[in-house]
Amino acid sequence: MSCRTLRWGTALAAAVIALFAVAAPAQAAELSFSTRYPGIVVKPGESLSLTLNLSGDGGVADLSVLELPEGWEQPAFRGSGYPVNQVYVAPGRDETVTLNLKVPDRAAEGTYRVVLSASSGGDVAELPLSITVAAGATGRASLKTDFPSIQAQAGTTYSFQVRLRNDGDVEETFALSAAPPEGWDVTFRVSGKQVGTIPVEANSTQTIDVSISVPDELEAGTYTVPVHARSASGEASLDLTLEVLGKYAMQVTTPDGRLSFDAVAGRKNGVTLEVKNTGTMPLTGVNFSSTLPPNWTATFSPDIIEELAPGESRQVTVEVTPNSKALAGDYLLTLRARSDGSRATDFAEFRVAVQTPTLWGLAGVGVLAAVGGGLWWVFRTFGRR
Repeated sequence: MSCRTLRWGTALAAAVIALFAVAAPAQAAELSFSTRYPGIVVKPGESLSLTLNLSGDGGVADLSVLELPEGWEQPAFRGSGYPVNQVYVAPGRDETVTLNLKVPDRAAEGTYRVVLSASSGGDVAELPLSITVAAGATGRASLKTDFPSIQAQAGTTYSFQVRLRNDGDVEETFALSAAPPEGWDVTFRVSGKQVGTIPVEANSTQTIDVSISVPDELEAGTYTVPVHARSASGEASLDLTLEVLGKYAMQVTTPDGRLSFDAVAGRKNGVTLEVKNTGTMPLTGVNFSSTLPPNWTATFSPDIIEELAPGESRQVTVEVTPNSKALAGDYLLTLRARSDGSRATDFAEFRVAVQTPTLWGLAGVGVLAAVGGGLWWVFRTFGRR
């Protein structure tokens, strides 16, 4: 074989390999449907709450139940506290959904099979569950609260009272966790102490304070914080929902930022406040108050701002009258602004340099002038004699 033929054969083989490499489709990430506890032991009549995990190459996944024991109620998929039948799976991300399943009260002891399905495009993933019903089952838990959904505002912290119930026949130690949105902070406290795990005796309930801090800069909307309690034999989950309306905030200062002024005892002295809405929600019914030294007065004009839009500023004139008997010197006073329902409040603290009235000083000057004039007349009239 000549060198030229060899070269042609090598080039042809390389071209074929390249063609197959280009034509071969990229391997898409398969849809995955799983749960941490696919086999669980329960009592007759018990309600289960399982966290299901989905991942894939992106798209909407349809949820369904393929197989269910005869006589059992149809289970429900829930997300963000609502019933769902579809979940959007972002590429490279894991998504979760909660399965609520009720075991019939008269279910006979034994092992039952439940099969769930998630499908996206032509990709289908099945999740078989093994539910063992036993009258003496242990390791079951639940998380409940009376108010799972509240209205909130950005930049604040809210506390939910959550009850962790251990329905098992032995004491369990539960690890507490949450999956809040990015930038949020969740802490668990029992009797005022921050905890990460907590023991709960058999057939007992433990109250947990779940504190959720909402970030300052946050768009209005509904946000869900899933909370989990996991032990060696089971888990319980609860979705806490916060409807964030926006942020209420204000700033009280002066147009030039100066927080001091001069005043005369017993006289009205004016100072101008600037009230600004620094939040994202309108403020209504902004009223004013003051903390003054004894026997001082302060009046505001206007005495109320009916509405202040986000970013808007208004000026308010304050007439401050020190005590007529006040001694000369520096005094402190505080001027406050507060909106309806105390949704927003702020204050400015002023240093006031008080001077006494000059009337008696002028009178003294007049006396001295009169005395001087009298002496001048006496010396002029009798000085040459």
